[in-house]
Amino acid sequence: MREIFNFTVIILCILYFLSMFLNPQLIIQSTTKSAIIWWEKVLPSLFPYFLVINVLIESKLISCLSNIFFLLSKKIFKLSSNGFLAMIIGMLTGYPIGSKMVCNLYSQKLISKNEAVRLLYFVNNSGPLFIIGTVGINLLGSKKYGYMLFFAHILASLIIAFCTSRLAQSEIPSASTPYKLLNFDIGKVLSKSVKDSVESILIIGGFITLFFNLNNVLEYFKIYHSICSLFRFTGADATLIKGLLYGLFEITNGSVQINTNSLPVWQKLIASELIISWGGLSVHFQTISFLSAAGLQSFHYIIGKLIQCALAAAIICVFLIISPL
Repeated sequence: MREIFNFTVIILCILYFLSMFLNPQLIIQSTTKSAIIWWEKVLPSLFPYFLVINVLIESKLISCLSNIFFLLSKKIFKLSSNGFLAMIIGMLTGYPIGSKMVCNLYSQKLISKNEAVRLLYFVNNSGPLFIIGTVGINLLGSKKYGYMLFFAHILASLIIAFCTSRLAQSEIPSASTPYKLLNFDIGKVLSKSVKDSVESILIIGGFITLFFNLNNVLEYFKIYHSICSLFRFTGADATLIKGLLYGLFEITNGSVQINTNSLPVWQKLIASELIISWGGLSVHFQTISFLSAAGLQSFHYIIGKLIQCALAAAIICVFLIISPL
């Protein structure tokens, strides 16, 4: 499996390299556009979250804050209060903050390795602003559809969290020990928090540019067109296949491709849910870079995203049966 993956990456790198010579303007325009998206959309929305989370963790203030959730997290999900707080933040903020927070908590020894691994199955989620605002209102033209997508996405995550809690070891985490709120060096905390946040946001920007360019390279070499032609014999709509292929690599491009074409609404909803719950290879590579730095493996994270895709799409189908469009 690793050999197949490595071979695929090598082929993509060769195509990327060739496109720089055959059509350098394509790469320049694509890189410029991705940098603008990163500067205008990603940096303002993610950097404050990274900074606040890093300050909370570095100063140990998160241990005090998370004790509020201790009883709820212990009884329902068998998580420590810190782990439960990471789960809530991951559901409310968006990719890749949930996984980044787990890595930070594990590196600071605020959660165990077993709990970190279990959190990776369900902690990394798309944010409500993107699902309801961007996909629901802007692309689908309906707040109702946005809420349907969001609730299916989060419900799938909660189901995974509950199911993994049944398989968790019998040990029940205890509440964090009290911590003196002012017992930290504010200079060191802010310095390290800013440094880590800047590093994280730059990594994200690099991956956004990489996969934004990659989508354009695959389009330029007619790879997407060839794959869509292969699926033509199955009767699947070429537009739908192309949108899902875009979503395989990057969530925003995939969502735009699906929802700006003349597909039936039910197909748009199911395809959008698959793309949103998958998150895209762009998000996954960002997450894997954080996991590698923390000494955690990516296997459980990828499996969790695949399960969430299937569950969320199934929940959307149930919604459509209960309340037809």
